[in-house]
Amino acid sequence: MESLEELNIDAAELCSAKPDQVYPLVGTSRKGLSEEEAARRLEVFGYNVLTAKKPKPMWMTFGAHLVNMFALLLWVATVLSFLSDQAALGFAIIAVIMLNAIFAFVQEYRAEKAIEALRNMLPPKARVIRDGQMSEIEARMLVPGDVMVIKEGDLISADARLVYSADLRVDNSALTGEVDPVVRRAAVNCLDPASVPASDNLILPGSRALHGTARPAVLAPGPGTGFGQDAGSP
Repeated sequence: MESLEELNIDAAELCSAKPDQVYPLVGTSRKGLSEEEAARRLEVFGYNVLTAKKPKPMWMTFGAHLVNMFALLLWVATVLSFLSDQAALGFAIIAVIMLNAIFAFVQEYRAEKAIEALRNMLPPKARVIRDGQMSEIEARMLVPGDVMVIKEGDLISADARLVYSADLRVDNSALTGEVDPVVRRAAVNCLDPASVPASDNLILPGSRALHGTARPAVLAPGPGTGFGQDAGSP
């Protein structure tokens, strides 16, 4: 087993690796991690949870949209309009500033509510292979290198690379808005680094297995996941 200091997970490398090559890249094996190793990694990487940022007061959020770079340029244009006796133009620019701030504020508010809903979707339990045995643990205890066991109906708990799959189809609608189930295959390699996030051999937290079974190796827990970063975790 690799030491924690040597464990440096590269999503692009994992995406393009063959299934059997994934295990050493995340410092694990077909038998999964030992309980001792899992405990050490938990100390280093922390719990697989998403911690929400402390929300800003609504007035502060709205005000930020009145003083961003674009708004400041418009405020300068407003002052110049009044100084040149073009009051009508000045008031029109103020109206544009306010409408833009309102639109941006509403969009940000909706995005925060959507992220909060997604955060609450993460499952409380997960099945993993540890010491060669399948067991059920709290999803927050997942660490990089854990080999999960995914069955039909399961919610995905962390970013993971498939090492085995059997007709796996997942629902990504909560993440991408895709209505139709998408196929995920362990054998498909990703050769284009730009396409890593959408690779067919990766699964993401917040998605659900609708059909088939799979065994994926965890890449990153909680705040380290793409989902966690989108959710604004520290």
